[in-house]
Amino acid sequence: MTPYRSARIFGAVAFLLAAPLAVHSPACAASPNPLLDFQSDSLTQSFRDSYQSVSGATVNVDVPYGLDDDQKYDVYLPESRSSAPVIVMVHGGDWSGGDKQDAAVAVSKAGYWVAKGYVFVSINYRLLPKKDPLIQAADVALALASVQKNAANWSADAGKIVLMGAGAGGHLTALLSSNPSLAADQGAKPWAAAVVLETPALDIPEIMQSSHSAIYDTAFGSNLEYWEDSSPTDLLDSSGLPMMVVCSAESASDACGKAQAFASAADNKGISVTVSPQDLSSADVNAQLGVASAYTSKVDDFIESVL
Repeated sequence: MTPYRSARIFGAVAFLLAAPLAVHSPACAASPNPLLDFQSDSLTQSFRDSYQSVSGATVNVDVPYGLDDDQKYDVYLPESRSSAPVIVMVHGGDWSGGDKQDAAVAVSKAGYWVAKGYVFVSINYRLLPKKDPLIQAADVALALASVQKNAANWSADAGKIVLMGAGAGGHLTALLSSNPSLAADQGAKPWAAAVVLETPALDIPEIMQSSHSAIYDTAFGSNLEYWEDSSPTDLLDSSGLPMMVVCSAESASDACGKAQAFASAADNKGISVTVSPQDLSSADVNAQLGVASAYTSKVDDFIESVL
């Protein structure tokens, strides 16, 4: 771990671990247990309308895991659960946009896995320009630690958590899963595995030293050491977790080629990475997961194999 990495990832968020959780506004917190308070009737009703098979599901909305307004997550709870597995979803949006309630993030995925008895957690995190990708990764780790701590309150199993991310969220998911010690620094214990959905951002130095979109300059700047510190490939460690990397065979950025290179580098570290090319657009790799299909079944099979 370089001094630069230590300063940026570990030191920059240490205050979050020492500071008490802010008290939520009286309008939202009516009882001592916040997990029972953050309810949204309209979101729950929409969820029920779309997925009649989970008509008993509830959604706890905007549960805080940190002090910032962007450090919140939604928890989708199946009606009947006991030691339920958990999926923690990290939205995309070029590190500068997106939201935990975006339809492509929450609707199909939550509906599919909640119907199977999973707890589904969709998280927000601080975005550019407020915070850079390394701090965003620390936010995801802090959220993961909160989910692990609170799992028993949801009748869920903290030992059966799969981290899932799409686009920029896929980069953050791959980064933490390549080297779980980054998440451990935020209090998170190792999780079962990860599903990375359509992100070319697996080898940041390689991207930055070739033709690339301007969003990468905004996100990763011009410092070579920062590129390495925020690169899943460069951070691969033997403690890395099993991953499935889903890529679009139609991607103009050769996401599948980058996924295969990442898998080869992971294999050299003894980490199992399964690459799953799909004949879908980059957007549909995210949006179509959860819709009944061979694609969804393949991802589901991987998740069940690691739990």
